[in-house]
Amino acid sequence: MIRMRLTKGLLFSATSALVLACNDGGRQDTDSLPGLTTSGATEVDTTPIPTGSGEASTSPTTGSSDPGGTGTGVETMGGPTTSATEGTTTVDPSTGGTTMEDPGMVVSIEIEPLDAIVSVVDGQIPAPLQYTAVGVTDKGIKVPVAGTWKYDRPDLASIGDQSGTFTASGLSGGKGNVTFDGAGPLPEASTSATVKLVFNSNPANVPQEVKDLFGMAVDPDPSMVLLYPYDKTVFPRGLAGPVIQWNGGNPNDIYYVHAYNEFFEFEGYQAVPPPSRFSFPTMPDDVWLKLTASTAGPVNVDIARYDGNKAYMAKKQTWTIAPANLTGAVYYWEVNNGKVVRLTIGDTGPEQFVQSNRCTACHSVSKDGSRIVASFDGGWSPWTTIDSATGAVLYSAETASGFQAISPNGSHVIWGQSDGSGVLRLSAYNNKQFSASLTTPGGAAVHPVWAGDGVRVALAQRTNGNWLDFTVSSLWLTEVDLMNNAFNNTKKIVDPTPPLSTTTFPTFSPDSQWIAFMRANQARTRGAVAEVWLTNLDGSAITRLDQANGKGIIEPGQDQTSYEPTFLPVSVGGYYWLIIGSERKYGNTLVDTNPASRRKQLWVTAIDANIQPGVDPSHPAFWLPGQELNNSNMRGEWALSPCKQLGEGCNAGFDCCDGFCYGEPAVCANQPDTCSHIGDSCESDDDCCEGEGTCVGGYCSIMPG
Repeated sequence: MIRMRLTKGLLFSATSALVLACNDGGRQDTDSLPGLTTSGATEVDTTPIPTGSGEASTSPTTGSSDPGGTGTGVETMGGPTTSATEGTTTVDPSTGGTTMEDPGMVVSIEIEPLDAIVSVVDGQIPAPLQYTAVGVTDKGIKVPVAGTWKYDRPDLASIGDQSGTFTASGLSGGKGNVTFDGAGPLPEASTSATVKLVFNSNPANVPQEVKDLFGMAVDPDPSMVLLYPYDKTVFPRGLAGPVIQWNGGNPNDIYYVHAYNEFFEFEGYQAVPPPSRFSFPTMPDDVWLKLTASTAGPVNVDIARYDGNKAYMAKKQTWTIAPANLTGAVYYWEVNNGKVVRLTIGDTGPEQFVQSNRCTACHSVSKDGSRIVASFDGGWSPWTTIDSATGAVLYSAETASGFQAISPNGSHVIWGQSDGSGVLRLSAYNNKQFSASLTTPGGAAVHPVWAGDGVRVALAQRTNGNWLDFTVSSLWLTEVDLMNNAFNNTKKIVDPTPPLSTTTFPTFSPDSQWIAFMRANQARTRGAVAEVWLTNLDGSAITRLDQANGKGIIEPGQDQTSYEPTFLPVSVGGYYWLIIGSERKYGNTLVDTNPASRRKQLWVTAIDANIQPGVDPSHPAFWLPGQELNNSNMRGEWALSPCKQLGEGCNAGFDCCDGFCYGEPAVCANQPDTCSHIGDSCESDDDCCEGEGTCVGGYCSIMPG
């Protein structure tokens, strides 16, 4: 049985009374005074027990975030805390003094405030919120207790381990648990603590009376049409925010943009003249960065218009934020410039990194981002190997190839599509002498791609045309054995299906169990009618990716302009991520619909990682930020960025050459931190830390559900 220590003032009265009652003319040591201990109980200690702030609480808690009790930025639930030094006293008849009765055994801890909500408005951190804790005994008496405070979301706020002062960081919003861990065998207590970020923007100085009209609107907007983004889009973290685009307004109309969820809210009022395009403010705070950092799931977006006379009901969308940064780099062909450029995810523009003035076109990038194999000069298209980190040419075969595939670690190349033989060949990355040949009976092998597991290759077989222009092809799968230099079990898995009878440009999902591919009316994608599809490895479960293509989302015709898909090699935030080239309209920014002149750009779609046969796992696509709108961009090959060495800063293990990333700040390591965290290297699910996902494509990944 645990008995709580008493405060000094009360203990002095009790001890004095007992000394007087027992005094027989000699001095008695108070350590052995009868009455200070009871059978089965711990001995009463004369040391005071501090609360979380270092002193016993003697006044009710107001739930405010500052000592003055103003409550700035803070909401709390629960009533005030009573005095922590309440007890019961009795009169000693022999002395007239008072003694403190045994307060009993502490059976619970009470925390104040309960379920607090701290709001950070426009980046201004509110005064700290004070937490207190008291113990409640089995006699209903509240007594001071000692212990330490913790908060399990240090990204949201900090709490003094002894003081109990809670201070929001302002970096992100969310919900965590405040825990008071009592000293010794005392029970533990916890409550939730929520931080909400609130931002306001009113560059047009819209008066309050106009703002109020938006909340009273009852009529649907007869003219405003949202164009981009699409409803139900899934966005990752780590990218610039989308440019919201709409048509149908007047030059002087005022718009109310409201983005909100449980942990975040943005309210903006401004004029957005046609063609109407709205970007979330980046100064003084990057609102989109704060929104994505505060959200793991849905965010509501409302846009309403005031035409000078009345306000209309908002157009509404719901987006989803994946709880992870998108990663890697996209290597794509600027067709009009004849250059392969690299866009590192999150950068504001691409870089021309290849150290050669020769025209660079058809290309493939190793999954680990170490090497590229590309065709130079067009025409016969000889293949060349390039170092991804430096752009230096490592080897130039000077023999016809066309499209190539490079192994996941960059060690081998499959080439030969343009030499007219219909046969693909296997070579080391720096030697055109081949060690194996790949044939597909009845046609010519084209468009090979390597799986991340390193043991499978997907390709197409054309049965008409030439290596660049054909209209009938099927999808094939083979196994590649680099130890014995052989291709095995080569078989067809997907037949051509008119009118989109060109089945080609395959790409493997991060787990190497699914293949996305293009179905089109022709192999050359300029002006083609094309869609992106998905199949399992034996072709028994084939699904059109309607959401990615835009079926029912964008106007007919625009939903058949999706080409050349490529998966990011790793799973991020519970999704697989797929890049597609598309000639669709981009809001009211790119509006040309002429197949001969419309601009090709790169788009990204999230694919549910728990793919179910027969179910479309895709989501509406978004335009990839960082591209140059005046170029025609295609063949977006997605790979990890060139890896970082030991000790370099990182976001996840897949950034690192040795596969592990941890620490404060996080740096690359060559072994796991007891176990593999999300993004760290793994060989099986058992390698991943408990509760930190499953092993997908060699890295621990979040899986939905």
